[in-house]
Amino acid sequence: MRIAVALLLTLTLAACQVTRPETASSIAAITPQEAVDVNSVDAGVLDPVNSRVTPHLKILSLSGGGVDGAWSAGILNGWTEAGTRPKFDVVAGVSTGALVAVLAFLGPDYDPVLKRLYTEVAEDDIFKRRGITGLLGDSIFDNAPLKRMIEREVTAGLLDKVATEHRAGRRLYVATVNLDAGETVVWNMGALAAGERGGRTNSVQTFQKILRASAAIPVFFPPVYLKPTRGVQLRQAHVDGGIKTPVILSDFLFKRPALKRDLYVIVNGQLALEDVNAPIEANLKSIAGKTVSSLTRELMQQTLYRGYVRSQNTGTNFRLSAIPNDIPPPADALTFEAGYLQRVYDLGRASIKQPGFWQSTPPTVKQFDRVTMR
Repeated sequence: MRIAVALLLTLTLAACQVTRPETASSIAAITPQEAVDVNSVDAGVLDPVNSRVTPHLKILSLSGGGVDGAWSAGILNGWTEAGTRPKFDVVAGVSTGALVAVLAFLGPDYDPVLKRLYTEVAEDDIFKRRGITGLLGDSIFDNAPLKRMIEREVTAGLLDKVATEHRAGRRLYVATVNLDAGETVVWNMGALAAGERGGRTNSVQTFQKILRASAAIPVFFPPVYLKPTRGVQLRQAHVDGGIKTPVILSDFLFKRPALKRDLYVIVNGQLALEDVNAPIEANLKSIAGKTVSSLTRELMQQTLYRGYVRSQNTGTNFRLSAIPNDIPPPADALTFEAGYLQRVYDLGRASIKQPGFWQSTPPTVKQFDRVTMR
């Protein structure tokens, strides 16, 4: 009897193994048609909007952070209430910051949506636990609920609004990682919405998939398979942009000619290198979560420092905010506690109204990681 049960379990688990869509090495490294070539020194210059000088360029970049996205949602709502929120020329986001970026790009009319998504959400709205079958699949959790949420919020009407702002010269960027090639991809979401660069027959679905991919933490959530260009049927595996780029501060953001530049960076998380508030629990979710957190916190500090150097070299005013280090964090970025979400949202909403909210420099980076300013 035990042998029969074991055999049945083995067959059941084997049946749960996932087969990815067909791909090829020649497809894996193709730069998607809507992507910014972040490795090119001319990446920013090649955008036609950069052919004219902007009097006052305002840039907003939002990091990943899972449930801590409530921080940026609170900041944006409070900023609107204070009457001092700029209309940003450029908005960029990664992971949870990608969804915030889309709504921030479209302005204060979407503040109530931001508040709802980050204060009235529970674990069941984002993912379902797979149990033991997840160990033989492509992820521990099933993020089908997140897929449905994105599809509900990101509609053809929303894309039309993004396209209108893009044509007016504003830019919206979202980062993913092409896991097949191991490269960060920064998507020009306005170009996608506007049907530029050849367009796509399914632009709404592609837009939705990119947002889902940007928040697809490897191992926790499955990769999202995307066609790099129109007419290509083979697909690339894209995952959370935060594993390589915790916040978008690349050179191309600073290429646009402007008489004055302001860069606002919102980190959806704390900046302390070591999270010592609580020991790990003896389960895969806790161990993997703490590992990811430790790696991304150090990468965040390095990225912020390099972004700060770029801002100084281009005469850009650097402004930074992050959740205070003395706020007790959740167990990990995937632990949805209603009380915590509301507290972080309220803190962001109140803090933005206080003098001295923005930091003008990033945290100190280890000496061997420093780069030289010109």
